[in-house]
Parts: sequence; structure tokens; C-alpha cells
Amino acid sequence: MVGDAGHNVRLLVRDAARLQSSAQPIGVDTSDVAIGDITDADSVARALDGCDAVVHCAAVVATDPRRASEVLETNLAGARHVLGGAADLGMDPVVHVSSITALFTPRLDRMHADLPVTGGTDAYGRSKAAVDRYARDLQDRGVPVVITYPGMVLGPPAGVQFGEVADGVETVLKTGIVPGRDAAWTLVDVRDLAAVHAALLAPGRGPRRYMAGGNHLTAAEVAQALREATGRHLALVPVPGGVLRSLGRTADLVSRVVPLHLVLTEAAMQYYTQMPPSDDRPSQRDLGATYRPPAETLRATIGGLARVGRITNRQAGNALPN
Repeated sequence: MVGDAGHNVRLLVRDAARLQSSAQPIGVDTSDVAIGDITDADSVARALDGCDAVVHCAAVVATDPRRASEVLETNLAGARHVLGGAADLGMDPVVHVSSITALFTPRLDRMHADLPVTGGTDAYGRSKAAVDRYARDLQDRGVPVVITYPGMVLGPPAGVQFGEVADGVETVLKTGIVPGRDAAWTLVDVRDLAAVHAALLAPGRGPRRYMAGGNHLTAAEVAQALREATGRHLALVPVPGGVLRSLGRTADLVSRVVPLHLVLTEAAMQYYTQMPPSDDRPSQRDLGATYRPPAETLRATIGGLARVGRITNRQAGNALPN
């Protein structure tokens, strides 16, 4: 397929049928598709064959401690197969979509792309840190790996497909409560993030790293942005960060014996209450990146949630799609 930036694009997917409910509704040409899995080296090699560059954005994204082994094994194996395979083939650039969680360090004034790799204490944070170290090792060897560090990705869905962060938006709208006193969202619109990665697909520029955190909103600012997007009154409940993290630990213990899908986990609350802002100036300077107002991003997210029936029209309020 030919993308909006003029690139011929091949998609590596596990199930081509899912493209009918994700890629095709947003106008993506799915004529060049490779079937496989990032944990399967042979299928990755077949997908990479004949390509000039790669964007690796596949991972298991979960803070549920029950999925720890799956997250760690899948994400590291996928990186070795995709990034390592692309390096062996001499691709340029080799783009790795990491996460701000790979650099997570509480109490920093601002995060930047040259911070040492740390990662959170949960399996997802540890997996992103392990993958990031592998990608940086390739950079140290001179491989033209470009690493990006997105924040919480929101915005319009791909058909019916949303990222994990939309679960939090859904929960807030259903409860009418934004909890947190010393808490924040670092929120980037999926459309702005796509533009960042399209701008990176130029060969001959060597290894680079960029933050793409987007807007950093305190809990009070999150509540206000959601009010602007929906026209609803949403209550800000100033729960201290330590209490939220304790509640997350309790929820993790409960989930070990009760099979529940919970947004409230210790890892999620750690990131929510301790994530510093992101220094996105290099991506703005070098790539022409722009990060749209958060109310616009939230309005698109909420409209999508309503369209697929995950929230009611009343819960969507003014963000209800036409």
C-alpha cells in the first residue's frame, strides 16, 4: 500500500481479518500484508524481505501482573526479531517505538531522550527497558536505529480498535470521577504521533532518540479538559498519590484470585502519580512535530468510545459523534 507520506507500506499482522475492523475503516490500503507474529523469527524475516525501513510498534501493553511472563517474553523476542532482523538486512532507518515508561524516573523535573534506561517496576516497564537497552546497543554499533518515547496515546480509534489508555478514559466517564491530587496524564494524540514517525522515515541520518510525550496535564487539568470535551461536570477527588498506589497494590492482590480486568493496578497508579513531563522540543525542532490541544484529542477518543458502544450518549455529552 502507499501511505499518505508516499511510502509503500507492508503490514505484519497475526490475523488479516482484523484489518477489516481496524485499518480499512480509516482508509488504509491493506493490499500488502504479511501474516505472522513478532515472536516467530521466520515470519518476521519474510515480512522484512524487500523492505528499505521498518517501524516496530508491536508489543503486549498491559500492567496486569497476571500477564507478566507474556509481556516480558513477547516484547523482548519481538524486538530481537524485528529490530535485529532489520539491522542484519541493512535497513535505514530502523524505527523503534518505545515508551516513556522505559525512562520512568519519579521526581524528575522533565524527561529527555538521553536519560539512562530505567523502566517501571512492573513487567511492562521492565520489558520496555530491556527492549530499549537492546535498541541502544544497536545504536552504539552504528545501526541507524531511531527510538521514540510516546506518552499515553489517545485520539480517534482505528475502526473499533483503541489503545489501552482509552480504558482509563472510559472508566472516568462512567464513574464521573477524576481521582488524584499529585497525579498527571502525559497525553499524545495518535495523529500527531503518526506524523512524528512519518517524518523519521528518511535514510542517512543515523541513530537518534526523541521524546513524544505530548501534553502533561495535572489531574485538575484532566478534569477540566474532559469537561470541555463533554460539557459534563466531572468531579475531581484529590486522593493522594500514595493512597492510589496502595489501592493499586490491593487491586493486584484481588486480581490474583478473582479474574477481573482492572484499570486500577499498582503499576498504572505509579505512572499516573509519578510521571514527569516530557521534553518534546527536539521532535518539534527536528521533525516539525506539533501536539494538538488535549481537549481535541479527548473529544475524538470519547466520540469513538460512544460510536462503538463502550459508553452511552449521555456519558459522551458534547463529544458525541455527528
